[in-house]
Amino acid sequence: MALQFEIGLDAVASYKRLAYTPWHAIAEFVDNSTQAYFDNREVLDDAFKKEGKGLEVGIVYDSADGFLRISDNSIGMSYQEMEYAMHVARPPKNTSGRSKYGMGMKTAACWIGNHWTVKTKRLGETVEHNVTIDVARIAAGHGQIPYKPVQGKRLDDHYTIIEITDHNRRFEGRTLGKIKDFLRSMYREDFRNSALRLEWQGASLTWAEPQLLRARDGSIYRKGFAFSVDGKQVGGWVGILAKGGRPNAGFSIIHCGRVVHGWPDSWRPSSLYGQLQGSNDLINQRLVGEIHLDEFDVSHTKDDILWLGNQEEAVERNLREHCGDYRDIARDYRKPDDEERGPSEVEISVAVDELKQELESAEMVDAISLETIPPEKIVEESMRKLMAMITSRPETFSALVGRLAVQGYLVGDLSPNDPYIVLDSTGLDRVVIVVNTAHPHWSQLKGSDGVLNYLRHCTYDAIAEWQARHKAGRLDPDTIKLLKDKLLRIPFELEMSTNHEGEPEDLSIV
Repeated sequence: MALQFEIGLDAVASYKRLAYTPWHAIAEFVDNSTQAYFDNREVLDDAFKKEGKGLEVGIVYDSADGFLRISDNSIGMSYQEMEYAMHVARPPKNTSGRSKYGMGMKTAACWIGNHWTVKTKRLGETVEHNVTIDVARIAAGHGQIPYKPVQGKRLDDHYTIIEITDHNRRFEGRTLGKIKDFLRSMYREDFRNSALRLEWQGASLTWAEPQLLRARDGSIYRKGFAFSVDGKQVGGWVGILAKGGRPNAGFSIIHCGRVVHGWPDSWRPSSLYGQLQGSNDLINQRLVGEIHLDEFDVSHTKDDILWLGNQEEAVERNLREHCGDYRDIARDYRKPDDEERGPSEVEISVAVDELKQELESAEMVDAISLETIPPEKIVEESMRKLMAMITSRPETFSALVGRLAVQGYLVGDLSPNDPYIVLDSTGLDRVVIVVNTAHPHWSQLKGSDGVLNYLRHCTYDAIAEWQARHKAGRLDPDTIKLLKDKLLRIPFELEMSTNHEGEPEDLSIV
């Protein structure tokens, strides 16, 4: 005696509770479009050559009306292919690509909305196929879905258009920006290979390659790696970012040419980044890379690798072995001369980047716009001859703070006997800061925090002098200290503001 295991039609009603994100749900449709192109690349490339275009996928979303349209000019579907695609969990004939389980389009569409239509026309045929899916009706036991053929179409037409209405969720505000960012990250490989034009709300998405740090010999801090785990091949690259920032660091996991877990929510294996999701040190601000895991299983929602056994630990262990040297470089890279003291190239770059962000913040603009200035005394002018010689060179950093231009120079070819700093705050809309890195004090600085705080003091001295000079006409030491005190509070205010802005956003359910 045995029991029959069955899955009823009412299961489709539960798809709206799957653990999708908006971007991974929308990506299911782009995956189908791109995989259909890869499976029929030769014939489609011939058609595209005649048409003067390539593969195009367009996404249009209207939150107010609860409307989503995904359209493509890929191969399209025949009646038999459409019929096959309407079966849930029937894997495609090619399971080695982006379409794995035969569920993505159906589960993602039902997660987004309760009513959806598919209109498709296959290249070389004359019939357009149209189906309408009402999730509530199917869940009630009506498995027959309305179908309508449209005869007389041109042989060389080819497209698929999916429209979803009666949405379960409304995407607004920052979520829309995240969808755009995730999609352009997910399909970076297709952009690199000129295999896809992807539009979001009518605008083409592009991928900007990360800018990597250069060594003093001009070489770029980037290298490839390759190893195997459980007989599965793993490859990729690791590098060090030129401009630091925790949001941009981390690894992107790529599966079958599509990012499943990566920027702007990158993977941080603990073997390289330390504690869970890492801390806010140089490694977590600078170490970046991509890892290809094509032969590993991917989760149903295609948002991560489905690790089996000890695969994740083995991959992390191999990453530490192959990329550990770059981890150490990002943490404490030193100049070739072991006897040379002072901050590393990475630490200086981190400090300059953070200082620039502070200078361009709204809090800084407010701080230097004080109208009430206490009485001040005139101070001595800067060393004009030395300043004229230095300012003919390219600046190390610059920022526009409201109407005030800030220019900074880190100069290493001065004498150790020259002043540690030379300031010029006499301009109406410009301050200049020259820091003598040959001065003995520079070699005493430790780490990026030490460099950052030193540059803050040098820069804020100049800005405080500029405020005092142009708002009161006098340079009084106590007045300058008071003004500088307000500037030194800005990093804390920025940190508090960032913490509040970083709180997760709830998605409205309609």
